[in-house]
Amino acid sequence: MSSLRFSLVLLATIVLASCSTLEATDLPTPFPTEYLPTVIALTVEAQDVKLQPEDAEIESTEEPVDPSPTPEPIPTDTPTTTISPPIILPTDTLQPTQSAPYSPPPEEVPLSNIQILSPGPSSKVISPFIMRAAVKPGPGSVVLIELLGEDGRLLMREVRNFQSVQNEWVSLGSEVEFGINAVAESGRIQIIVEDEHGRLKSLSSVDLILQSIGEQDLNQPVDQHENIYIESPSPNRLIQGGTMRVEGLARTRASQPLMIELRTSDGRIVGTRQVSVTPSPDSAYGNFAIDVPYTVDSTNKVRVQVWESGDRIPGIVNLSSLEVSLSP
Repeated sequence: MSSLRFSLVLLATIVLASCSTLEATDLPTPFPTEYLPTVIALTVEAQDVKLQPEDAEIESTEEPVDPSPTPEPIPTDTPTTTISPPIILPTDTLQPTQSAPYSPPPEEVPLSNIQILSPGPSSKVISPFIMRAAVKPGPGSVVLIELLGEDGRLLMREVRNFQSVQNEWVSLGSEVEFGINAVAESGRIQIIVEDEHGRLKSLSSVDLILQSIGEQDLNQPVDQHENIYIESPSPNRLIQGGTMRVEGLARTRASQPLMIELRTSDGRIVGTRQVSVTPSPDSAYGNFAIDVPYTVDSTNKVRVQVWESGDRIPGIVNLSSLEVSLSP
């Protein structure tokens, strides 16, 4: 017990001596300085005192850092069937104009020599719009593209010459510009084909809604068949006796009668009549038939023109024709 006290007193003296701020004389110790740790360790071991090892884990005061998150496993791709969404068409896409069930033309009705592909009937257009068509002008023909206002005034005209075309189809594309004072009004785009003598050979038209502002809304034509088909007489036939029978089929826009004119190469009208169209319950086409008297002094080639006049906008809306020879 005495040795323990002696060791503790010795340790206290050494500590006080090293911590003192006063200048003091070094005191001699019973043990050399380099032996002090050994003495302390032996003393503590004799008293059965256990010290923490120097490399013992010290409790950290820092907050633990979360380990990096383990990425979730990527699911294996499972084959699936992708259903594409419906395509929404722009407002200027062609749309059918007929709500009633479509009745196809009779088999004998041929395709029209003038096919206006766009715009279709009752389309809403603004300036400028594109007119597209396919035309079979014939030799020496002149093609006119015209736009009329609701009072029949001419808003636009373009002349094309196809002198070298021999009964071949040609494609037409034209940028149509117009100006109107109203916000909107009725209009009509029409294509006219003249023969080598300047007579109307064929005419086709489409009724439109002309707009000074707004967006275009284009409709699709129902079909491209002739609206007026002349079944009799046949082309280039010789007619004698002062009367000619004219028969055919017609799909008209209004209930007005058709006009029939017999026109010579110099523009004279040698015969004319009006004829009503008898509607058919099974078809959009009706029948017409009438005897047309004519007067000629000698054999002449004449053009038989059958046409329908406009209802709201004045002028011709559809015309078909053929040539025959008339003799007294």
